[in-house]
Amino acid sequence: MEWKQVAEKSPWGVRAMPRGGVMDGYFYVVSGRTGMFKIYSDTWRTKDGINWECMSKKAGWGKRCYPDVDVVNGHLVLTGGQSLLTFYNDVWRSADQGRNWDQVCANAPWEPRAGHHSHVIDGDIYLFGGGKNSFGRILYPELWVSKDMGETWELRCQLPEDMGRAGMQVVHIDGTIYFMGGDHDNPVIQANWPGRRNDVWKSADKGASWELLGHAPWVPRTGHQGIAHNGQVVVIGGHIQGPDPKAKRQHIAHDCWFWDPKACGESMDGWRKTTDNVWGCEDNLGRDGKSDFMLEVRDGKIWTFGGDREVMSPWPQDNDVWVTDWPG
Repeated sequence: MEWKQVAEKSPWGVRAMPRGGVMDGYFYVVSGRTGMFKIYSDTWRTKDGINWECMSKKAGWGKRCYPDVDVVNGHLVLTGGQSLLTFYNDVWRSADQGRNWDQVCANAPWEPRAGHHSHVIDGDIYLFGGGKNSFGRILYPELWVSKDMGETWELRCQLPEDMGRAGMQVVHIDGTIYFMGGDHDNPVIQANWPGRRNDVWKSADKGASWELLGHAPWVPRTGHQGIAHNGQVVVIGGHIQGPDPKAKRQHIAHDCWFWDPKACGESMDGWRKTTDNVWGCEDNLGRDGKSDFMLEVRDGKIWTFGGDREVMSPWPQDNDVWVTDWPG
């Protein structure tokens, strides 16, 4: 896989965990943080990754990081997230490409949380896990579903206890949901190596029940990003443990893994590493990989936006854009 940097510096500034999606041919970037104390409340969009339009600088939901954002029926929907000290369980929706946002649910039945993962399946929003508090962290082994773009919610399943985590990824292929990796870090700023995961779970009944398929060959990680396209899965990057198991310093992966679950009978042996050179890291020894970036697929190509290159404290973050072809 050959990765090309489309833009080195986007006008929305360096940030970890930009959220968003693809709608009407545009990529949308929403929210995120720079360092520990700068948090955004903006919305941007682009068609080509180079030329950007600011849709809103101060959205009604205020400055927050680690929400999730979905594209549902031509709307952007934002759930939860946190400011520096406050965690949220509200839902905001935009019907005009992020220019204006309306609060459609002020107090969802799920507890305030950040670092959760939401995913749209057949027009419904599925909200997995997440946690509250940076110290004394509480993690939620739950799956909530909204059928009306975030206005009302039902508890679909109390997940197995170990699935209560943050930083995981979820994809959906032909009626099957796959849940992968994540962390049990507590406090959130300190890596909990035994709590990092590379497990893969599946549900074939819309999240009502779950089966552990096994452990992927990629290193346990959090903040990685995964996406499905044409029945296949790609997982990229994330925070991983370095070569010294006693060291607190994290490493950041720059690998890309490919999995075709139906072709391999959902075997963990079916994962294959397509490259260890995402973002040109292997060719540039001074560059780390990334976690908490935005990953999207459009027109058969994989795109990444921004991301985090912190290993212990707030160090480099990006506002660049990269693209490559979907692996064959």
